Amino acid sequence: MKNKDVSFYFSIACAFIGFGCAGPVSPFGGIEVWSGDGHGFTVNATEMPTKDFSLHPKRQVLHKASNFKVVFSNPSKNTAKPQIKVTYNKKEVTNTFLKSAELQESSGSTSNLAQYFFNKLNLKPDRRHQIDVYWRAGNNDSFSHLAYLPPYCSMNVPRSIASTAPFTPKLEYINTINSTAAEHRLNPTFLAGLIAQESGFNPSQVSHAKAIGLTQVTSIADEEIKKIRPEWQSDPRIDKLSVYEIERLIKRQEINRKQDWRLNPKQAIEGGALYVNYLINYWGQPENKTLLAENPKIEITEVILASYNSGASRVKNKMKARGEQWLDDDELKEAFKYVNSVVSYCYHFSEE
Repeated sequence: MKNKDVSFYFSIACAFIGFGCAGPVSPFGGIEVWSGDGHGFTVNATEMPTKDFSLHPKRQVLHKASNFKVVFSNPSKNTAKPQIKVTYNKKEVTNTFLKSAELQESSGSTSNLAQYFFNKLNLKPDRRHQIDVYWRAGNNDSFSHLAYLPPYCSMNVPRSIASTAPFTPKLEYINTINSTAAEHRLNPTFLAGLIAQESGFNPSQVSHAKAIGLTQVTSIADEEIKKIRPEWQSDPRIDKLSVYEIERLIKRQEINRKQDWRLNPKQAIEGGALYVNYLINYWGQPENKTLLAENPKIEITEVILASYNSGASRVKNKMKARGEQWLDDDELKEAFKYVNSVVSYCYHFSEE
């Protein structure tokens, strides 16, 4: 058989099982064609109390690679080996998972504790990840099930900042985030997550769109913020210079916080909060409020974040065209990734 024929039949096999065959095809590693993975897995399963069966971290981490653990206890009187099944986007990846995960076991008087430790699970924010773990102890007939859910974030419900890993921002930034969030009725971890994604807590950050500072405020957003803070100065050279020239002048302190408020960390944080509230008010207008009411499953936090990233008008047009699937539109790919990243930061900054 010629090499071309081998490649053809191999590609057919890959398509048949529902996965690609070149490189990693799931976050848990490459799928071996004849391992049993790659097929759908359906089973009658019940939810298991978290004291006996749990996943760690509690929700998916989308902004960085993280260590993932499946922890369960098996009654000590039950000597049969527990069974685990893992699926990714409804396809079984159990063998792939077990191939890379480390099993750690310990025995107690009433139960045997075991955990599967998967090092550096990388769930990218530019796609959806449906991860389900099934487990049954010993000779039990039925599986227990836990879904490894995406992170969740509310922009209004306050949660304390417990960590900003992998970033180490100045304490004054965290203090300003907390005070600003309280003043503008925002969740501190939401505001911190937005800053982490926008600038990585770099107060001198400049984007390709000439957005500047911790919250990456653009000239368009600056115009709205100036209606509330007209005394804040913006450097008129920003719109005329190239990104390279802006970065060079900022580095040389020829453009600094005196010429442009966005380079003042305290004002930059407040400016970001002001623009978030501007977007909240925009989506609170009667026509937009009706649009949201017609699509009740849409999360307003995601709408505000996508609007911050891609513009409220574009988000509105996609929502009109696609309803509750608005964020899956090809023109909002960058917004999709952005929303997932900020939500992940927001959730895990309070959970670490």
